Amino acid sequence: MRRWRDLIGGALVVALGLGAGSAADRAREIRSERRVDDVLYLPTTEALRFVSLGYEELTADLLWLRTVTYYGEWREGGHGMAFFRELAHRVVELDPYFTDAYRFAALVLADDLDAMDEALALLEEGMQAMPDNWWLPFEAGFLEYTVRLDDKAAYQWFVRAAQVPGAPDIPKRFAAFVASRAGDLEVSFELWRFVAETTQSEQMRRKALQYMEELKAAIEGTGPVPEWARRRRVVNGRVENDA
Repeated sequence: MRRWRDLIGGALVVALGLGAGSAADRAREIRSERRVDDVLYLPTTEALRFVSLGYEELTADLLWLRTVTYYGEWREGGHGMAFFRELAHRVVELDPYFTDAYRFAALVLADDLDAMDEALALLEEGMQAMPDNWWLPFEAGFLEYTVRLDDKAAYQWFVRAAQVPGAPDIPKRFAAFVASRAGDLEVSFELWRFVAETTQSEQMRRKALQYMEELKAAIEGTGPVPEWARRRRVVNGRVENDA
């Protein structure tokens, strides 16, 4: 069995490496023209299921490594991001119980690609597959509060997460924070700190730490309120409205 897993894993690495690598190389060549046809180089989910020979979770893990690498390359200016959506969707289609994939992909969609509705739709897919998972509605609340800046929607998502059987006190605590301290930079800071402390994704952790640093400077008065948090202007009990 171990030998078959090794053989299958090797075949998948080659297939995914060639497909994704070709797409990334092609994206670099044509990024000045802003074309997005690099997604055509990625095998369909059905093809990936076929080549996995039943090891779909293994395939999802390998493809997820490529997805995270692809995102890191984009952060370094290596190529565009059109390929990310397809990669992320393939991962959760192969493994619909991959919680971290939903969380990270949703954050990238909402925060980096300005596709909040798409991020929430992805999280909703995960909630349908895992109705007993409190992480996903919590993530939706986190994105509503820190990205779309919708306090009411964030509160509703946090309450929904708190109502999941077996959920810890975290979503209930943030629901209370949002209800009593809407628009507070310190709530945003605590949310990002929670992400930094709990995520298994190094890319996600780095993003959270960067945002925490910016928020800390704004809270302490040593730096400006970040543009992405321009409505989060309650600092030390003082409301600072935008001009």
